[in-house]
Amino acid sequence: MSRGHFNKKKGSSGLNITSMMDMMTIILLFLLKSFSADGSVLTNADNLQLPNSVSNKRPEELPLQVAVTQDAVIVDNQPVMVTETLWKMDQDEFDEDTTSQLDLTLKAKMEQQLELLRIGALKEVNGEIIVQLDKNMNFDVMYKVMRVCGRQGFVNMKFAVMMREQ
Repeated sequence: MSRGHFNKKKGSSGLNITSMMDMMTIILLFLLKSFSADGSVLTNADNLQLPNSVSNKRPEELPLQVAVTQDAVIVDNQPVMVTETLWKMDQDEFDEDTTSQLDLTLKAKMEQQLELLRIGALKEVNGEIIVQLDKNMNFDVMYKVMRVCGRQGFVNMKFAVMMREQ
């Protein structure tokens, strides 16, 4: 066997992976750029069934969340009070003087937002809150939650719903 057998032919080069790496990088960047978190932006509480809707508007920014399940009232994933306690409160005694644990928690959250505004971390306090209610929840409970939110300064209320398949 001659020694020339093992040598490569002149002018022939091996596999050039530089252009393939460039192409894979472009594809990766395209996929990362087009990826969106279309999954649940809100964290649903356990055993919470949201009502269905044809609306497909998603919140741009995630404000304070209040979830009301059959068992508990949850503010930012922290249980605050038992739903039955809120439900049993009489409408007559549920006036401006009533302070429930939900009142105290929302008041503290508003004070936090005002403090962030004061030090310049927030541009404005818009009083935005997302309310998640179980679809089988009593209307009185919803009304009381809305009153507490409004009385503590969270007047821009949005309700979370599940998008219905069309």
